[in-house]
Amino acid sequence: MKRIFVFLKKNQASFSAERIVCRILASACTLWAYGLWQDSGFLQLSYRQETSAASVCLYVGILWIAYTCFSVILQPYETDSWFLIAGAGVCVIRWITVYDDFLFSLSVILVYSLFVFYFICKNELLWQKWNPGKKTVWCAAIACGLCCGAVIATITCIRYLTFSAPNFDFGIFVNMLHHMRESGEPLCTCERDVPMSHFAVHLSPIWYALLPFYAVFPSPLTLQIGQAAVVASGVIPVTLLCRARRLSGKLTMLTAIIYCFYPALTTGCFFDIHENCFLAPLLLWTFYFFEKRRYAGMYVFALLTLSVKEDAAVYVLFFALYLFFSKRQRRHGIALAIGAVAYFSVAMSILRGSAAHYAELYASASPNPAIGGPMVNRYGNFIYDPDEGLKSAVKTVLLNPGYLLSQIFSAPSNDWGKLLYFLKLLLPVGFLPFFTNRHARWILLAPVLLNLATDYPYQYHLNYQYHFGISAFLIYAAVLNLSDMPSSFRRAAASIAATACCCLYLTAVYPSLRANVRNFNENRDQYARMDSILQTIPSDASVCCSTYLLPHLADRDEIYEIYYHGGEGDVDYVIFDARYPIDKKQINAFLRQGYVIRDQYENLLIIMVKEKNS
Repeated sequence: MKRIFVFLKKNQASFSAERIVCRILASACTLWAYGLWQDSGFLQLSYRQETSAASVCLYVGILWIAYTCFSVILQPYETDSWFLIAGAGVCVIRWITVYDDFLFSLSVILVYSLFVFYFICKNELLWQKWNPGKKTVWCAAIACGLCCGAVIATITCIRYLTFSAPNFDFGIFVNMLHHMRESGEPLCTCERDVPMSHFAVHLSPIWYALLPFYAVFPSPLTLQIGQAAVVASGVIPVTLLCRARRLSGKLTMLTAIIYCFYPALTTGCFFDIHENCFLAPLLLWTFYFFEKRRYAGMYVFALLTLSVKEDAAVYVLFFALYLFFSKRQRRHGIALAIGAVAYFSVAMSILRGSAAHYAELYASASPNPAIGGPMVNRYGNFIYDPDEGLKSAVKTVLLNPGYLLSQIFSAPSNDWGKLLYFLKLLLPVGFLPFFTNRHARWILLAPVLLNLATDYPYQYHLNYQYHFGISAFLIYAAVLNLSDMPSSFRRAAASIAATACCCLYLTAVYPSLRANVRNFNENRDQYARMDSILQTIPSDASVCCSTYLLPHLADRDEIYEIYYHGGEGDVDYVIFDARYPIDKKQINAFLRQGYVIRDQYENLLIIMVKEKNS
């Protein structure tokens, strides 16, 4: 009895009430984690109901004894918190990857954040002793970037290989890059169903940055991998930005994790490549050069940002407003604002002129193609006078701010979509952009309004390409605010933000990765056969085909999508995707135009060719 008393006195820290409870929780979490790994059907009420309470208590007791031994042997360390965070972490991973529901994930993250906070508090000395060097930080950042890029490339490449990438917009860009490779001009035939420049729809010279790679490796996969590389490269300016703001190596690594696993950056690639992917790294380089007071670099990357798209000028303008109102180099803010407004005005004028030119060029075409002009209809809910375009929208905002507020979280579907979107953007950065008493920094949050104010549903859905610029601003604001926080608070804030980010990344990305890989593995032979059949189509032939076939045939001068081309008999081949219901009227329309069915592959493809004498 005396020996037991001496033992307990010697190890009284390990037997405090707090650590006893912590070990009980850790033991329970470990048992739950083991059960979830064996059977993830926790959504069913019958889950584990056959397990007796006595056996559960026995297993928890055995684990508690084991963890107590570790606690005694490694007394200087808070091993109880290690087992707690590890066991709970496995539970969290299984829960959020099995049940794809944002509100459920939110509740899980909130509870797990308490465990993370406890872990940080109990291991404060260990945190202070660990000071990763510059090489370690860069290795960790690059490893995260490679992981980020690999996941994006895997999902998007599989989309192409499984014939899941449609003409709008992937086929358009494949055909455009083909023409750029051949003639240097951004021509495309499948965007408006006539040969015309893509720059008459969106002014995006940044595409020429990918042209050298496509010229060497002329494959649609080059574009998908290129997008992954572009997005992942943003970890470099993020790391440099953290160093410029004098964040520690640990905080820099956490920020790199937040960038690389920020859900919107990865899910924004799920609808294949778009020029928008350049916004995140280019804006972050702009921010970095400003923080380093290397203004020549800032202007160069601001100009490159403008080259992404005509509406990219809005992001440069927001940054200019931040510089002006934060009293940080107001003259540069004014210069950037003038440049952004001037570029936007010129770009819109070019788009209107190009649209008028092609409308006149194809005025006699039948059916008359819908050339259109600058795509301002996405803010149609603010445009009172269609003839004034965006001017009418600006007028509405300035004269009726109440209407603007009424539109921010309201959606045509009358659901909570915009509010959930807002949470999905802010939660992965731990709401850090709000943690500041420098009110001018709230301007860095303003780009979020671009996607909240519209009634165009794709702009507030994470699986589309409208979040890259917003993401860059939020991460920049998070870095700025972290650098101003007291050291005791910033490590908890950054750790919880990184935890929430990784959890939401799993929720948003893992189901898509799993589904795409499974689809590819289960139907690999079918997709290989489809691809080999399409390879028989001559590369110099003109083709009209279904939307999911088009990217596989877009490396040619003339390619059209059946849905928009109708039954026009002006192409050499017509190819239907027989995996989906086919409108017999379309087939009959082509038959009347003199086409015959050359090959018919059941549930795969129908290939029609025009008879020579027709």
